[in-house]
Amino acid sequence: MQEKQIIKYIKGELNSSEEREVIEWIRSHADNQKKFTLLKAQHVASQLRTIPENDSQVYYKKFSKQVKTKKEYKYAATIFGAMLIAFLITYYMESPGVATKHATQNDQIEQFNTIISKEGNHKVTLPDGSSITLNVDSELVFPKKFSDSIREVTLTGEAFFEITHNDNKPFIVNANEIKIKVLGTSFNVKSYSKDEKIETTLVTGKVELIKDEETPVILAPSQKAVFFKSENKLKIEEVNSSNIIAWKDGKLIFSNTSMEDVIVDLERKYDVKFIINSPKLLAYEYTGTFDNLSIDEVLDLLVISSPIKHSLKDEKIVLDMK
Repeated sequence: MQEKQIIKYIKGELNSSEEREVIEWIRSHADNQKKFTLLKAQHVASQLRTIPENDSQVYYKKFSKQVKTKKEYKYAATIFGAMLIAFLITYYMESPGVATKHATQNDQIEQFNTIISKEGNHKVTLPDGSSITLNVDSELVFPKKFSDSIREVTLTGEAFFEITHNDNKPFIVNANEIKIKVLGTSFNVKSYSKDEKIETTLVTGKVELIKDEETPVILAPSQKAVFFKSENKLKIEEVNSSNIIAWKDGKLIFSNTSMEDVIVDLERKYDVKFIINSPKLLAYEYTGTFDNLSIDEVLDLLVISSPIKHSLKDEKIVLDMK
């Protein structure tokens, strides 16, 4: 986040969408909160120069009447400096509009809910009645109260959305580099920060995918849009949407899926770490269903249904081709 953007937020010069971006950045890490606090303090200090000179002079004259000797003046000067700073800060914070703005900035941060799902299948009901189910290692940020014109949330990870229909208030999902716009529908979004792609699968209704200023892409039911981050490309696929959202019922269903993608899903679901010894294995396409299995059962099934063998090393699962 650029300092210029943060300063504009402190000055109240951003629109609502830009303000939300800064708020989410502040909330995302303790270091960001420290940086924001420091920049805000610097801004407040710079504004002290605008305090009317008469006020500080009056305050000084009133104080100096109590000092009589040179030694007392020297000592008092130090005390006065500290007191004057306290006075000016108080003056600034109590000036019309300043205290209100300060409170508003804090309120804006507090007006957002952040839901983090560590184990998956965490259900959330939004202020408009929409229902969202979060998968493992996912985070959802949304306002405690939607505005009159738009419903907007931010997702990191994977979630299934069932959105209450409202023609007059579109629903927007911010998923890293992609925005998904709907009126009322059900769809799945997979947008983990570490993944190389963002996936949006439509189950019912209609959604628009928005990338920067490009023409929106409209999805039909059982279509999946895959955005490849490094290539900045979007690909549309026909899929079985019920397979995509099977994770809500504890299942993982793969159809000609690269082992690289299979392993990523297994690591998230079972909180394990894999080591791949064979480059050929990453290109291998796997088809199969893991229906509420333990990690040991998953490994046994992999051995039975594919040319894969496994072993354990330093608490990590090592996979290799037979």
